[in-house]
Amino acid sequence: MRRGRGAVLASLAAAAAICAAFILRPAPDLLPQDRGLPPVRAPAAGEPLRIVVLGTSLTAWYDWPDRLGADLAECLGRLVEVGTVAKGGMGSEWGLGQVAAVAALAPDIVLMEFAINDADLRRMTSLSASTQTHRRLVADLRAARPGVRIVLMTMNPARGLRGALRPRLGAWYAGYRALAAELDTGLVDLYPRWLARQNPAEGTGDGVHPDPDVTAGMILPVLVPYLADLAGAGAAEGCGPA
Repeated sequence: MRRGRGAVLASLAAAAAICAAFILRPAPDLLPQDRGLPPVRAPAAGEPLRIVVLGTSLTAWYDWPDRLGADLAECLGRLVEVGTVAKGGMGSEWGLGQVAAVAALAPDIVLMEFAINDADLRRMTSLSASTQTHRRLVADLRAARPGVRIVLMTMNPARGLRGALRPRLGAWYAGYRALAAELDTGLVDLYPRWLARQNPAEGTGDGVHPDPDVTAGMILPVLVPYLADLAGAGAAEGCGPA
């Protein structure tokens, strides 16, 4: 009897995983909803454009922030510094405690991504609680660094077991779109671009951490021209379309 019950539970778990991975995911043709901001104040002569990425393992375990700095410096023809304040497994509550560390780097622009972990069922964080934490985080960053431009980033999907642990990840990413409009932040909406890939399962790694080169290939062609525009360069030569 116990074995039979176990088989039923296993079947239900498998069905839940399928629903989480496919049924609850937004349609692949969802259009990106990037949101721009007025350009940052031009730094003094010789001063770099400073960018800080605040987030999770999707930032901490990857080289795309370093590659971003190099690509942006090349296309803008000026100094660019990209720092990271990020840690694997952390969510927006952890981010609240990092405001001083971010401010110490004197950023002109802060990129932020916490949705992938806030959406994890094991964190037991509701979407409304996550939204409220993000409101506080944006307010604290602005108080600590007046004039900073804050840009939210939706990231990659989650698949397999890790996707099953994040059955409403799409709702968290939709929450970023709503927050960007509400709080007047920027938004780089990568999630629909991931869903629209020709081979969406290729290079997905462990289900939540895609291959680094695939990740850079998705992020940099979008983020470099976006930040060039935010730096006041528009469609600068070598930066791609603004």
